[in-house]
Amino acid sequence: MATAHTSPSPLSKPIGWADYLCVASVIGLLSIWVLPDTIALRHVLIITGFLSACRIIGTSTFFKERRFFELLPLIFLSFLFVWVVVHYFFFSLNPTLEAQEIRSLWLRSFLCAVMAVGLRISIANHPSLQPYFFAALWVVPLINLGAYLALSAEAGRWLSHFEFVVGFVFKKIEAAFFGVLAIAIACANLIDAMSHVHERGLRKKTLWYGIGIGIALLSALVTGTKNGVVAGLGLCVVLAFAYLFHYMRFTQSNIRIRALAFAIIVLLGAGLVWKGLNSYSAATWNHLLEDVRIASQVDTHSVWKKNNPTQFPLAPSGRMVTGNTYERVAWATMGLRLIEHYPYGSGSVNRSFVLMLNHAGVEHQLESQTHSGWIDFGLGFGIPGLAILGLVFLSCMWFAVRQKTLFGLLAIWLTIALVPFGLIAEITYKHNFEILIFFIAFASASAIVWKPSSLKS
Repeated sequence: MATAHTSPSPLSKPIGWADYLCVASVIGLLSIWVLPDTIALRHVLIITGFLSACRIIGTSTFFKERRFFELLPLIFLSFLFVWVVVHYFFFSLNPTLEAQEIRSLWLRSFLCAVMAVGLRISIANHPSLQPYFFAALWVVPLINLGAYLALSAEAGRWLSHFEFVVGFVFKKIEAAFFGVLAIAIACANLIDAMSHVHERGLRKKTLWYGIGIGIALLSALVTGTKNGVVAGLGLCVVLAFAYLFHYMRFTQSNIRIRALAFAIIVLLGAGLVWKGLNSYSAATWNHLLEDVRIASQVDTHSVWKKNNPTQFPLAPSGRMVTGNTYERVAWATMGLRLIEHYPYGSGSVNRSFVLMLNHAGVEHQLESQTHSGWIDFGLGFGIPGLAILGLVFLSCMWFAVRQKTLFGLLAIWLTIALVPFGLIAEITYKHNFEILIFFIAFASASAIVWKPSSLKS
């Protein structure tokens, strides 16, 4: 959506075929990852991205003459794949299912992780490729928003989010996930622009990324995905205060006025989106605490064990609790209890909750996950798996804050986005898990300090 700040040196190497192929594969994946019936094409793009990334990594200095400590984020991430193999041999509750997921989902995720490292190296070597990767993150929000406008025009009225979700191929989580990722990338680029306040094209870049944030939020809003809207608004609030904190230290009044205006625009826009969200979910927020308290009583109420129930527990006032809130909180409560009792997990990514309920002898009719990505992953690979992910995110932040570059900011903002979003969204389910591992690997590689030799002065 905007050009990078770093200009290639006159001595920099020309862009090679592997760089083009890696970036093109990533763009293709970001465009079709969430579309149904694209598994064959996804396999092709993942393989071409992996092979080109291997070429890029093999010919770069990224891993050469490094100390162990300098690569900690990627080393911790590699431990996750090691733990999966160890879990399969010693702790699996369903070895057949776990082996199937290792050969499919985990293998694709590993290839995606390598591709993400290659992408980080490629777009650092060749900054002119960065805008294509960044812009590709808006393909899904644009498709989603465009489809909503087209279906509304066909119906002759604005569709409700219920009607739209039924009438289009995307699920709520997909609009939310890509929206949050796009906003995180936009925030990183906007914060990076702070250190280039006198650069030409800064206003244009700010405008484009501001529009991009608006598109991502609207895409989540028309789908009715509360977790996506809330996460996106949270990132916007952090961005607004970061802008104020940075620019208010300048002595030039015009710069301070522009910063204040930008922050006000971001906060007002966030307020309008929140008002739009509240227009159809006011009941959810008005009784949220009471609903959470009732839903957490999983031994008192057993409605959470049913598949698609139509009746939910009653509050003391006689009001029926909000179904969506009740199910998510009750499943999360039970999921945490199961993790406490079975700390090594079931060994499945896609059926971790159901497998663990069965293992614990809990009678139920469920076929879904808890809808909390980190709880679902903890049910699958236990406290060790969650601890490894925690080390990955902590090392990303530790390394990223020590480098004042765009890549450090990308690692910081992706971490800020993914950690809380994973608490309220099922980002560890099916192809969403591949996307998650790709961006965790990209953040891990971005957090590592490295400057291409071709760009060194």
